[in-house]
Amino acid sequence: MLISSQQITKTAIAYYRHSAEDKQENSVAIQRGHVEKFANKHHIEIIHEEVDEGVSGLLANRPGFERLFTNWIKKTNSPRIDYVLVYDVSRWGRFQDQDQAGYYTYLCKEHGIEVVYVSRGFTDTNNQLLSNLEINIQRYMAAEYSRQLSEKVFHGCVKVSQQGYSAGGAPVYGMARQLLDVNKEPIRILGTGEHKQIANERISFTPKNDETTETVKNIFNLFVKERNSLSKIVLDLNQKGVLSANNKQWDRTKIVKILTNETYVGTRLYNKTWKRLKQKSYRNPRSEWVIVPNAFDGIVDKLLFEEAQKRLYWLFPSNWRKGINAIKRARKNINNDLRRWLINKGATEFEADEIIFKLPIVFSIKLEIKTNSHWCFLISDKMRNSDNVLGIGIIPGSQNIINDFFLLSVKDFTCTNFLILSENSLLYQKSKVETNNLEATIVYIIKQIKKSKQWYKSKYIFIDRL
Repeated sequence: MLISSQQITKTAIAYYRHSAEDKQENSVAIQRGHVEKFANKHHIEIIHEEVDEGVSGLLANRPGFERLFTNWIKKTNSPRIDYVLVYDVSRWGRFQDQDQAGYYTYLCKEHGIEVVYVSRGFTDTNNQLLSNLEINIQRYMAAEYSRQLSEKVFHGCVKVSQQGYSAGGAPVYGMARQLLDVNKEPIRILGTGEHKQIANERISFTPKNDETTETVKNIFNLFVKERNSLSKIVLDLNQKGVLSANNKQWDRTKIVKILTNETYVGTRLYNKTWKRLKQKSYRNPRSEWVIVPNAFDGIVDKLLFEEAQKRLYWLFPSNWRKGINAIKRARKNINNDLRRWLINKGATEFEADEIIFKLPIVFSIKLEIKTNSHWCFLISDKMRNSDNVLGIGIIPGSQNIINDFFLLSVKDFTCTNFLILSENSLLYQKSKVETNNLEATIVYIIKQIKKSKQWYKSKYIFIDRL
């Protein structure tokens, strides 16, 4: 800089930042030109520069920004500095919390250093309140620019995902990224770090058809068809030297992640988590996900995947405890309702309790798998003496815990006494009991039991009046 030693009265450090989303007019070279021109005009010597190239301003953990404070602002034996020169407020940072931007500015002030945004000049000391207000407005505008850009990018990704294509990110274990031409025809498999070159090309997913794809198939087969435990699958894979996605050994968490990922049946999933503007991420409810079935070829078929979900649900102690407590609560509610109803029909308390004890009633937690509901009912050997049982579906955690009623034929149960009922099955349509028919269904079951050998024919005359 062409400044004589007699003219220099102040010293400064210049800070420049340019991120990938910023336009060319915010390049480091252009910022440097403006800052040096300002320094020359005001006889300021720039003794050092800190630069963050290609770094977002949403957070403070930028290498150049951190060095500015560690090596210069906070360092007690650093050379005397009067100013930190920054092109404008947005180069200091696009902090989503404007107090954070103010904090770092105040930290400089505490050490006798003024942050100067050269695009607006020195702070007007005669009107400090107005100057601070202008800076705060500019901080808000800098943050708002990032928010609006993030929203535009997000909605673009949603639109692409709704069409069944990838909106970015790495493929899951066993899958690869498939590049599609403008006619959505396959071109080639993309390698790690490769991107499309033409804007209207698209990227989808496809089975990788290598050892990782075979491992995914093997995990589902071991779990569903061979009924192996999660620990047994982990041991089997690790003993064979098969590595997981991060080239490390397998554990239960990684196996569950494979078994629950709908991508393996060809479903495109997007917006499962919220993570934008460098802020803390959180999991979105499924109602906010982008879910596109049959978007690409899967690795496993849907029936195998659904069987895996059914088996997985009850492997976790939390679900067992939740389910057991829900069934206990539902049984208590049903028994109390039946007792009051029977007494109103003419039964004594003793008779009501004995009838309730003998009624073939079974409970099941309602399990939601994608858009379909499932119930698994289990009867005792004693219940096989009846022609039908009353199945009651339960939703744990719901205010109305009892949700569904079914009149099930004992003949529909397997030799192991369980029955899996699916909402899309004919048996569901046949056995579903509407609430207005529930009383008649209970009367039918009671009279059915009265005809069996469980009761004497002369017992409980009031039943004949039901």
